Amino acid sequence: MTAINHHLDEVILLDYHRGRLNAGQSLLVETHLEMCPHCRTSLRLFDAIGASMLEDIVPVDMADDALELALARIERPEEAPEPRVAPELPAYLKGIDLPESVRAAAFKPRYWGAPGVWMAHLDAPKDGRGLTYLMHVKGGMQMPVHDHQGLEMTLVLTGCFSDDRGAYHPGDCVSCDEGDHHSPLIAADDCLCLIAANAPIAPKTLLGKLLQPFARI
Repeated sequence: MTAINHHLDEVILLDYHRGRLNAGQSLLVETHLEMCPHCRTSLRLFDAIGASMLEDIVPVDMADDALELALARIERPEEAPEPRVAPELPAYLKGIDLPESVRAAAFKPRYWGAPGVWMAHLDAPKDGRGLTYLMHVKGGMQMPVHDHQGLEMTLVLTGCFSDDRGAYHPGDCVSCDEGDHHSPLIAADDCLCLIAANAPIAPKTLLGKLLQPFARI
């Protein structure tokens, strides 16, 4: 894998550390962390800072029965957790070298959003207008110009694409927000990305607007 040059925004990584991201955003961050030693180091730094801050917290008075309540919870027999069974990898993903976090996630059946383009949404409760999906685009294609109506994070899993801000290879994570117009160009090889968006895209061309109902993004 080529060197990762585009990392997670520190604010996003901090929100992940605080548990403030939705399921799809968390999956994307976990997948990037699996691929990126640089961001894993940053996350460990947040852990260290958090632990240091705990040491400086001013103690507060506790309820008189706090100790009894804590002991009662410790002595309460715990229910054995249900064994986690990884979902079967969909046929359309078999044969693709994927990070473990993506392999363990559940995705709905894929559908074709346009010639040469398929998507598969994450099988998770819908979170507002949030969308999380895999997008696979045939090599050499260029996506229609579009804007965004909210934060969109894209993580390259295989292949490569570029826009006016640079080129993105496996492991690279690029964030776009409202006002970021672009028209990604896929390199010679097919490209698979994991995308977590707070809102649907805003197509800027007639073709894009015609395709959006089929793409469902």
